[in-house]
Amino acid sequence: MTGTPMYMSPEVIRGTGLGRHGAVDIWSLGCVILEMATGRRPWANMDNEWAIMYHIAQGDPPQLPTREQLSDQGIDFLKRCFERDPVTRASAVELLQHDWIMTLRAQLSLEPPTPSTDTSSSGPNSATSTRQNSAVYG
Repeated sequence: MTGTPMYMSPEVIRGTGLGRHGAVDIWSLGCVILEMATGRRPWANMDNEWAIMYHIAQGDPPQLPTREQLSDQGIDFLKRCFERDPVTRASAVELLQHDWIMTLRAQLSLEPPTPSTDTSSSGPNSATSTRQNSAVYG
């Protein structure tokens, strides 16, 4: 076993069947998103790697963000990532179609930008862009 235990899926820690292709990575993706949303690593309330591995091996997901930290859609996305059964855990293709991702894509306007002569107020680091992006997580 190699890797960081708090990001490992239950089936990796148990050494059992891996389920759907990529299912172990989907669990880890959920852990990374959780850390981005909360500012803390998964299982931050535990300091013993053996205790963390025990809980993960039991199929327990890490503590989910609060509604102040992430929207209901985002929390549902994480629940799909932390499905205990790797056979029924969402795939990357399914997660890309999740309402949360679709909403983020629409709010961030992930379409190619059109050329503009005035970039002072429309660049990715502009105040307008920052205000628009901050609304995504509210």
